[in-house]
Amino acid sequence: MEVCALCGKQAQLELSHIIPKFVFDYIKKTSATGRFRMPLDNPNIPKQDGEKKKLLCGDCEDKFSEQERLFATNLFHQFQRDDTQEFEYDKWLSYFITSVNWRNLHEDIEWFQRDKTISDEKLKILITSEQVMKEYLLGTRDNLGEIENHIFFFDRIKETDHKEIIQNGPHVFFRRSVFGYTYITHDPFGIYVYSNLAGILICTIIKATDADNWVNTKVDINHGEIQMPQNITSPLMNEIFEYMLECRQSKMSDGQKEKLIEKINSNPEKLLNSKFIEFWKYDKDLEGK
Repeated sequence: MEVCALCGKQAQLELSHIIPKFVFDYIKKTSATGRFRMPLDNPNIPKQDGEKKKLLCGDCEDKFSEQERLFATNLFHQFQRDDTQEFEYDKWLSYFITSVNWRNLHEDIEWFQRDKTISDEKLKILITSEQVMKEYLLGTRDNLGEIENHIFFFDRIKETDHKEIIQNGPHVFFRRSVFGYTYITHDPFGIYVYSNLAGILICTIIKATDADNWVNTKVDINHGEIQMPQNITSPLMNEIFEYMLECRQSKMSDGQKEKLIEKINSNPEKLLNSKFIEFWKYDKDLEGK
């Protein structure tokens, strides 16, 4: 018997996805190969599922699963299907965002404690925030205090002056990837826990900086509506674009490239109908402007 990371009860823990399984299932289903790759993990190894950890008991896993279903049905698949970006939502949205980013934060705190890469003061803020999020998820408190949840949709980029971004295929990167972690900026000081879910950025802001300006992205704890246009000015966006550039520098081996080409050639129609091609075309259109 182990201890559930959320409720603290001794139980047989289940293998819990850090980022929900339906996101990876969508990327696989709409890919040319039925798999995906993690550039900074090992681009030579195609994957069929996301990271899982023995984290939650069955009861807590069920709590999360219900909110994941609501998010997937009411928001995620609608956006992926037709880029719908105006949504009404209920309590499930704040709960879902908190549940995903709490998992990221919980894992990152363990890493920060082990590697001692941040100050004790900042570590204390993370631990306190994780406890607030945990109490909210368990229903022992009905708010997140000063912590804010935000959601941002990566729409099609019509034009931009950032040549480096254009050259690195932003549509394919954001709309065909899944990643998330805790980002701490030191000057100015800010703390963000975020996840990119195939083009939907969910962010939990623990400490905003004076430079932060999030327009039409904040998620109310109870209910509300997300409307366009959205805009973000934040050190976090600089970090995400740096991550994009780092990922784009990661290369597959020649052997893996040959295997990939062979698989695509065996069913070229699947490639032509894939979401990868759709977003690849968007990137090519952007390069031509």
